[in-house]
Amino acid sequence: MNNWWAGLAPRERVILIAGMAVLGLLIIWLLIVEPIVNQRAELRREVMQLTADHTWMQQTALQVRRRAGIQRDGQSATGVPGGSVLTLIEVSASAAGIKDAMERVQPEGDGARLWFDAVAFDTLVRWLAELEQRQGLLVSQLSVDAGVEPGMVSARVLVEPR
Repeated sequence: MNNWWAGLAPRERVILIAGMAVLGLLIIWLLIVEPIVNQRAELRREVMQLTADHTWMQQTALQVRRRAGIQRDGQSATGVPGGSVLTLIEVSASAAGIKDAMERVQPEGDGARLWFDAVAFDTLVRWLAELEQRQGLLVSQLSVDAGVEPGMVSARVLVEPR
């Protein structure tokens, strides 16, 4: 083999070295890189499908909760007769960390009117979205006033069952 290599002209050696380098890169691409790229694309498609399935399940669960509405014994689906909205509000406000900013809670019809003082706007909006999406409640009125500090607001909210 060494004799054969030594017998080649310098130009032929360069051509063979370049060809082997190209062949090596092609083998690396076909055996390593391309399968990884294809697997990544497949995982992205799977994540998108699972996300769509999750969204559909959340919407369906909300519809099921709405349709279940009242159980046979007259209690609401949460098991708290007549106070389910207030209970949901209090528990979820505690979980969201905004219960301390809640100045007043007043039952109104089937829902509740809430007053907040010095609450972070982003946190309040996330919590209201969660009430609508996960708890099946409806924010029917919302009044927000800017606070003294940036990002802080005072708000009055009317929350009702759907």
